[in-house]
Parts: sequence; C-alpha cells; structure tokens
Amino acid sequence: MRPFDELLRPPRPFEVIVDLLTARIFAGEYRVGDRLPAERELAESLGIGRPSVREAYRTLELIGIVEVRKGKDGGAFIRTPSARPLAAALTDLLRVGSVSLPDVTESRLAIEREVAQLAVARATPQAIAGLRAMVAEALAKAGAGVAASDDNVAFHLRLAEIAGNPILVMVLASIMDLLTLLIRRVEPRVEVTRAVAEDHRRIVDALEARDAEGLRALLEEHIRTSNARLEALAPRGE
Repeated sequence: MRPFDELLRPPRPFEVIVDLLTARIFAGEYRVGDRLPAERELAESLGIGRPSVREAYRTLELIGIVEVRKGKDGGAFIRTPSARPLAAALTDLLRVGSVSLPDVTESRLAIEREVAQLAVARATPQAIAGLRAMVAEALAKAGAGVAASDDNVAFHLRLAEIAGNPILVMVLASIMDLLTLLIRRVEPRVEVTRAVAEDHRRIVDALEARDAEGLRALLEEHIRTSNARLEALAPRGE
C-alpha cells in the first residue's frame, strides 16, 4: 500500500490525459470506432510530451476502452465495451479456488431472475422464434448423437440480449464464460444436451405466454438442476 502522502501527490501527466479522454468519451464526444488524436497532435494541443500521451493510450487499452492499431492507418480507436476484463478476473478467482460452482449458481439465479422479468416485457415474436430455432437445433444435435454444451450457454446469453439491458448481458456473459470453463472439465453427454434443450423449450413456452412468474420458476429449476448435474459429473477435487 502506498504511503498516505503519496496518495495526495499531484496526478502525473498521463493520468491527467486518461481522465480527460475518458470524460470526453463518456460525454459522447468520441464514439465506438472513432480514432483518437495522433500522439503528436494531442501532445502539442496539451503542451506535454508524446511519452505521456503514449502511456495514456496504453492505459486506456489495458482497461479496455481503446484498441491501439499499428500500421499506416493505425492509431488509438474507441472500442466496443467488453466483458473480457471481468471474465478474466473471474477466471483467475476460479483457478485459485476462490470461486465454486455454488457461487456460479447463486450469481446466475440473481441475474437471470431479472432477465426473465425484462424478457417477458420486451421479447418480440421474432426473438421468440429465434429462441425456438436454437432449441430445435440443440434437439437435432442430440438426436444425431452430438453433445452440444455450448448451445446451452448461447441460449441463456440470447435470452439476456432479448431482455435489452447491456449491463446484464455483460455480467451474465462473464459468468457464463466461467461456467464454460467448468463444463469443459467434464465429459460432454448427449443425454444432458437433450435434457437441457427440453428445459429451454419450456422456458420459451413461458416467455411466449408472457408468464413472468412461470418463466422465473422454470429458469431457477433449470439452473439448479443443470449446475447440480455438472457438479456430480465433475472429477473429484474440482
């Protein structure tokens, strides 16, 4: 931990640039895909050295706000917000044993209950048809003897997208990345793919009926059952 007097030091030039640019980005002056000023241009406009601008751009890249591209048409570009930093942090927690499958179950229940409520209000007929197509594809794979655990993850992420809240989508995507790591530790089974797809079919039925309470109950049962099944299949010591 830094000494208290160091915490009171004036910000370094690159930190000032980071604060300035993030404020402009959040204010809408820069949008996804826009290129930030070249290092020389920004340095001259602010009256500071290029190394400070370069360090600021590196910092913005590390926290996932910009993408630095090389070459003739390169530069620092505003990138689409990503859940990757959160997913990476959760994965690290899993690897050091600080996150368990019950933790994943609890977090999914908390997020997907809200997803259910929003999805019932916002799902369009086209979105519901898309979910039915995903279920049909999973059942077809199971019928052909193919285990497709990734289809389960994709279904839940699509349901979150239908709910229409990008923050919920990002958080759930990170949790599902963690679940995918856990799933890959067990041998995929066709009967699991079939059981999961049947659960999804009932979930879509409840969504189409605009039955929020029924949808929440089905999602809760599905999540608990699926994660319990995964825990039972996991190798000892996982």
